[in-house]
Amino acid sequence: MGTIINRYLPDVNWQQGKPVLTGGEVHIWRISISKAQKRIAEFKALLNTDESLRAGKYKQQKDTHRFIISRGVQRILLGSYLNRPPAGLQFVLGENKKPHLVSREGNIIHYNLSHSGDWILMAVATLPVGADVEYIDDAFPYHDILSDNFSPDEIAYIGQGNTARFFTLWTRKEAILKATGQGLGEHLAVTPSLNGEYPLPKGLSGADKNWQLNTFPVHDNYTGSVAVANAGQSYSFFDIGPELI
Repeated sequence: MGTIINRYLPDVNWQQGKPVLTGGEVHIWRISISKAQKRIAEFKALLNTDESLRAGKYKQQKDTHRFIISRGVQRILLGSYLNRPPAGLQFVLGENKKPHLVSREGNIIHYNLSHSGDWILMAVATLPVGADVEYIDDAFPYHDILSDNFSPDEIAYIGQGNTARFFTLWTRKEAILKATGQGLGEHLAVTPSLNGEYPLPKGLSGADKNWQLNTFPVHDNYTGSVAVANAGQSYSFFDIGPELI
């Protein structure tokens, strides 16, 4: 049976640069949607036919722009890791239909992306990875969903604090379920999200692996979590630099 280690990183250093991904590393990128708006036309030009069709199906322009930016930046970053033109990337569907990329040397690049409000969070690793970012909205009626999605201990922990505690645990549950490709639903309640090390339930996808999950501040009133297979990975945090935005 596998385990998951959950921890909170109160202070992270968001760097700029063009890093090289090696085994045992997780690279976490944050992207401001508002700052990326000025390059919307360039990002749109990178999309393939299916992505362009999906972008055109949104009813609100802000949603269309967010999709174009997230896909464009995703292609630019992954193309940089693989030294390939962004528009020509071919994504491969793996276990549970999670997309990944394969380098010319045969190495697999895993990635996952999430967005909330003005921020996009993207994690890149050589092992299965999942990411989630949420805006800490004090007006969100989270009390209505606690009993269906959290354990009694988690509910007690949330009740002792504020809205930030709810979103911390929520991003953790989303991150690990996205990393395994499990999806939401009845699995949320049995996915451990408090600080510490916990065994994973047998029915949970990926329960045969050991997982590491870090939660951290993304920006003012935004929190994020990233889960990766195999405990002991090294995390690095990056802002999209001027060369990309």
